[in-house]
Amino acid sequence: MSKKKSMSRRSFIGKGAAGLSSVAFSSALMEMLLSSTGCKSGPGGAAAGASDLILPEDVLAKAVSHLMGRGADFGDVYVERAAVDSVMSDDRKINTTTTIEKGVGLRAVKGGRTFYAYTDSFEPERVYETARYVADAAEDPASSTGPAVITLAPLTSGLSFPIKPLPSEIGVDQKIELFKALMDRAWSADARIVQAIQFMREIIRQVNIATSSGKIVRQTLGLTEIMAQTYIKGADGQLQAAWDQRGAYAGRDFFTGENAFEKVVDAAAAKAVKLLEAVDSPRGVFPVVFGPGMNGVLFHESCGHGMEADLVFKGSNYKDQLGKQTAAKGVTLIDDGTIESFPGSYAFDDEGTPSERTVLIEDGIQRNYLCDIIYGEKLKMKSTGNGRRQSFRHPPIPRMRNTFIDKGTTPAADIVAGTKRGIYVADVSGGGQVDVITGNFMMGVGEGYLIENGKITKPIKGATVSGMGIEAMKSIDMVGDDLKLFPSAGRCGKMQTAPVGFGMPTIRVRGILVGGKGEAWTDIEGGSK
Repeated sequence: MSKKKSMSRRSFIGKGAAGLSSVAFSSALMEMLLSSTGCKSGPGGAAAGASDLILPEDVLAKAVSHLMGRGADFGDVYVERAAVDSVMSDDRKINTTTTIEKGVGLRAVKGGRTFYAYTDSFEPERVYETARYVADAAEDPASSTGPAVITLAPLTSGLSFPIKPLPSEIGVDQKIELFKALMDRAWSADARIVQAIQFMREIIRQVNIATSSGKIVRQTLGLTEIMAQTYIKGADGQLQAAWDQRGAYAGRDFFTGENAFEKVVDAAAAKAVKLLEAVDSPRGVFPVVFGPGMNGVLFHESCGHGMEADLVFKGSNYKDQLGKQTAAKGVTLIDDGTIESFPGSYAFDDEGTPSERTVLIEDGIQRNYLCDIIYGEKLKMKSTGNGRRQSFRHPPIPRMRNTFIDKGTTPAADIVAGTKRGIYVADVSGGGQVDVITGNFMMGVGEGYLIENGKITKPIKGATVSGMGIEAMKSIDMVGDDLKLFPSAGRCGKMQTAPVGFGMPTIRVRGILVGGKGEAWTDIEGGSK
């Protein structure tokens, strides 16, 4: 069954907030929710005390026991408490919001089938009642024994990324002053700007997981996301839009240098201004050079999803490809959940499995898939720590973390210099569509340029790149030595939303379909003949 995903860059604000209950609460409660974020330990964790848990250990153990009392093969309890602090400037108006969500998700697995329910109450009896409801749904009369006896191992504390300063330590007046300055900065960039949006979200997410295998883990993740979008209108009345963004498991101290909020605002405005000066993109099949960093989202969408175990099991074009060539020689694709501060990193996934660095493609050969516990068993593979969920309301499914093409050996400047005619894509943030089963994609180019006689020249507008992910990977003929990882504020939206990172070095695809309203290019080396 084919699944298509459409992406709108403006929509990421709404997607990122999906599933949150808007509840007002006091600053004292905010302090309570955030007070546990000051510790930091590496993946694998360290022993922690029972007082670090949201629900007492005996409540977790009893809930798991109820889940397993009707013959389930596996069960787990997922407890979450999250605080979200947001500021947004739109149409010269500034709004601030603070929300919380909390609840317990309970899952039982029987015969490869998942049974799931949740409660937004931390009252033990409500948790037990929900666990019994799930157990009844998964019941196997031949093996029902009543509540099982579950003994949990010592609590393991996962990676905690501290936010400094805490959102609660910054007054509303300070936030408003920051956004007034950002708003003025954006609007003053060019007189032709007709709309400017700035957005920041800070999230503290505490999680406890207890499983029927006796595992019990906790981790706290503090995520900060910033975004700026600019709309500009030319003399001909044509409207152009551009954006820039960053996200990291860190506080505002991370957002300095090239990650500074001011730089993000400036970049969005500069991209929009360039689009007014741009020429229509040429069209045809010809070489495309993709710049480093955020262009990794192209391969996240067109290739990475097809390597997620649930989609492999359902017949993606990466099914039965282990040990076979799925990319050009010299291309290595990695999914890494251990990169410090990156938005797809964590010590444990949402099933309690330790995160890891997973090599998916090595020198062009398919080596692995991204597995959670359930689909790993179906594929007879171990979990790679990729079982992720949006919140306690959602069961875990295989999801990417920080996915990137590893660096090669060719100097980036040589890749452009070696391309007589083509286009240079600085970022593919123009929206698009992908079929996650077949890998067919169409992505809009947010910022691109002509390459003429080995040099980057005029900016272009209206460009799209289309193809099939596995074929695009096989058509890569140059891989740069300038790997750049991009801390994204965007959310992957496969059924649920999840923060992810991506990256890549400069690469060249020798022939890819480019759409545009400009001249048709033919008879180009590496392109259509």
